[in-house]
Amino acid sequence: MRIISKKTCLYALVAAGVLTLGAVQSASAETYTGTLYVAGMGGHFAKADVQIDPGAVTPIHLKALDKVDIGDATSHPTHDARIDFKNRDLMFWSTYKADPATKAPHVGATDLKTGQKVMDVAAPIPEQGQKDTKSLYCASGQTENFFFPIAMTSKGYIDVFQKSDMKRVASVFLEGTEADPGVPYKFYHGVNSPDMTKMLITVNEAETDHGKLVGKLHLILLDARELEKGNVKLIKRSVVPGNPGKTTNFRSTYSPDGKKISISGGDTLYIVDAETLTADIAQPMGKLEEVHDALFTPDNKYVIATSRTKTLTAGNAPKISRENFGCTEETAPAELGNDDFLMDGQVKLYDVSAKKFIGQSTSTCLACHNEEGLDAHAVLCGLDANFQ
Repeated sequence: MRIISKKTCLYALVAAGVLTLGAVQSASAETYTGTLYVAGMGGHFAKADVQIDPGAVTPIHLKALDKVDIGDATSHPTHDARIDFKNRDLMFWSTYKADPATKAPHVGATDLKTGQKVMDVAAPIPEQGQKDTKSLYCASGQTENFFFPIAMTSKGYIDVFQKSDMKRVASVFLEGTEADPGVPYKFYHGVNSPDMTKMLITVNEAETDHGKLVGKLHLILLDARELEKGNVKLIKRSVVPGNPGKTTNFRSTYSPDGKKISISGGDTLYIVDAETLTADIAQPMGKLEEVHDALFTPDNKYVIATSRTKTLTAGNAPKISRENFGCTEETAPAELGNDDFLMDGQVKLYDVSAKKFIGQSTSTCLACHNEEGLDAHAVLCGLDANFQ
């Protein structure tokens, strides 16, 4: 099997998308419609229409697909998208790998009306972050005038870019500050609060720098206004427990009302109280699943979770199609061999008040791969949101 790189199916990317949702009331149940802008390793964003009905057997229904290019898989593989909070037609982004031509990742912005890039700059990796550069930008945040892509390097750092001209004004490392993680770690992620006064940085504690994870997520809340100036001001911090070697924090999203934070933790989906930074919910994922993103619906009631799901070749994998995209949960009695599964990208709906996933997952990768005859694993990317 091969890992998708340059030829990444658009459906695979939808599972890691940027969701713009509008709530719609129906006679039977609340439903949601929206447009997805999806970060992908192929150097483009998939654009998709979705309809979400929590009462349906398969709650998340995928509709039309298009894409917005920013480059190709070599120059602009991306995990990150951040639609401007005010100008809904402007999307900021950063790239996951260094461009071989410049030895640096890209940071830029795209006009969603035209699909054209309006800014694209190289962002050389600071010397302090060059110990491990296999993974670069993934998560990000914003304030009114600044964009904050966050690097997964060692050491990790938070870049500060002016939105007006994509000028980098600071690269902020937490070591030696009051927000120093104080432990070895692997990967920074984070997101801004809805009022853009705070920036949450999430850190996976490890045995050694970029080493084996110990199952502790450090939540570090910073003053976003100070961060704009390249300064670090700690508001509060906490540690959320997980499972050693398994729990890995990826991207996070605040609820629109600012009261909760959904945190993707690999083997666990967390719902965290935004005031206390303690976990209200630690929802285990299925044994064949790994959650990489989590997004609240506009009314704060549901979370859309994206999962890298091992789909059995003797089960669901060959049956999935564009018309048959709903997936029952599978179980595997023993360790899986390389030929026993295909990695699929799936989206699931989580009911926050009921504290459970509802309905079937939706396949967003094999629905396309099977049609094209691809024998390939699909790898999910980042998730961000701009709510209407």
